[in-house]
Amino acid sequence: MLAAKASGHGVYRARCIRQWIHQFLTSGKLPLHRYGHSHSVLEDEDLSQAIQLHLQERAKDGYIRAEDIVDFLSSPEMQEQFSHKKINITIRTARNWLHTLEWRYGKKPNGMYIDGHEREDVVAYWAEFLQRMKEYMKRMVVYDNDGNAINPQGFPVEGGRFRIILVTHDESTFYAYDRRKTVWFHPGGKPTPQPKGEGQSLMISDFLTSEWGCLV
Repeated sequence: MLAAKASGHGVYRARCIRQWIHQFLTSGKLPLHRYGHSHSVLEDEDLSQAIQLHLQERAKDGYIRAEDIVDFLSSPEMQEQFSHKKINITIRTARNWLHTLEWRYGKKPNGMYIDGHEREDVVAYWAEFLQRMKEYMKRMVVYDNDGNAINPQGFPVEGGRFRIILVTHDESTFYAYDRRKTVWFHPGGKPTPQPKGEGQSLMISDFLTSEWGCLV
């Protein structure tokens, strides 16, 4: 590491020197210089890691641009840390560096929400809810495989026996421009422009029961 620092390089050069020493001790031959091989300052692991960390922080709050690398390398902190290197680059070089650092331009994939449904308090609430619903089911009308109603044996009330009616809620949203995107078309046909966006929406909501159907 001292030899690498003395020559104005970082960790990457120190590893190369160590590799060259092992190669010399094993074969007794010095490594040959690769004439014509162009080196990039991005090969410095300290520099590439600093850029990666900066880009990852920027990506958390939105999106990144090639200009972010240019501005980051132009900052006084980076200029002082890598004063022995020429790290002032153009936007075109920054775009190439993004590819080298394995960043890709395209639609960002969606992540997955983790709502903690396996927490102990959530599992305990589920167990309590299911037990309560099991007791409610004893007072509800259920149907067999043939669709025949099985009335509950509730206590007598006016007009029959006491029972619980399960009321559910359902809703659907329809958009004006919601249509099939994959269709049969003839190559000789004239393409027509399609409306942008989803258009106006209409929400339909209703309460449902197994005995009476829609309530609204």
